[in-house]
Amino acid sequence: MIGIRIDDRKINEMKQLWCSWFFRQDRIKELMDILEHDIVFRQMIFTSNKEFSEWKSEYYTNLSVMKNKIWRDKIIKYIFDDLSDETYVISKYKKKILKSTEDFLLKNYECYRKTMKLVKIVQIMGVEVCPYCNRNFVENYVIRKENGQRKAYFKGDLDHYYPKEEIPALVLSFFNLVPSCKVCNHEKSDSNKRTFYPFYDNENDECHFSIEVYDNNDTRDIVYEELIEDIEEKRFDSTVWQGISDNFKIKLHNNGEKKLSERMKNSKETFHLEKKYNHSKEYVKEIIRKRYIYSETHKGILLKNFAEIFVNEKQIVETLFSYSESEECMHNRPLSKLTRDILFQIGVELESL
Repeated sequence: MIGIRIDDRKINEMKQLWCSWFFRQDRIKELMDILEHDIVFRQMIFTSNKEFSEWKSEYYTNLSVMKNKIWRDKIIKYIFDDLSDETYVISKYKKKILKSTEDFLLKNYECYRKTMKLVKIVQIMGVEVCPYCNRNFVENYVIRKENGQRKAYFKGDLDHYYPKEEIPALVLSFFNLVPSCKVCNHEKSDSNKRTFYPFYDNENDECHFSIEVYDNNDTRDIVYEELIEDIEEKRFDSTVWQGISDNFKIKLHNNGEKKLSERMKNSKETFHLEKKYNHSKEYVKEIIRKRYIYSETHKGILLKNFAEIFVNEKQIVETLFSYSESEECMHNRPLSKLTRDILFQIGVELESL
């Protein structure tokens, strides 16, 4: 639901970190043997046998070539390949590779999963909250031990967007590893449907959350599927808009005339987004109450009395609702998209301030 936006500067930083982890002589020698025997895998990286032979020969002629950017480029292009086009991905990578190749990739994935480099890479990405649900934190930190050594802890999960059972050749590929929470990774593993792809899809073009009061079509609670008691009294409850009542539902809709893409519809179902978000009614009620209480007059008073804190009215609104339009906010605050969409629905448009 929340896109991971990575500019060229960040990509270069992450490539350098990944290279400093991957390009070791023991790993490269093992890779050479893998490529020698697995023709299918070799063709995913090199355009011809001749190109591979020249690449291999350079290595054995001068081991220091491993530091050479041009020599590394073939592996880097394979690892950092653009995976946005599923047709391309299937045609190039969904092929039978040798068991020894799978084992090599899985072994190194497990190694990468525990390395300090991954902690740093996720930090550079700016992913602190799961991009699939935008509810759970993705924990990522380092502990210094008594002997002075630092140990990295990545407590989230790395979701293989294209499952490793389906396309084992992408087990270690950078844009196939989505930092996520354990709950979403588990739920996604139970489904064979393509969901929202954080590295490439744009949630703001796709969908939005909205508050809706109960109407004549509502009979059951969204979360527990239980009959709603006294539904006749709860329908069309106007106190919802004062933040008093929780006689409403939170729904995920398409934007404008656009239909939800197949991937977003699959996300809605796979991650049970509406059920999860209807657990957040108290949070939404608080947003509504703040909007109801804090009038334009109040904002003017705050701006006057706390001039040393607030430069403009926008900063006041951001503080009141614990939200801003910055990309950093979207990535490091749970429920940031829900907050944005509800604020827009009730008439708080941060972009126009």
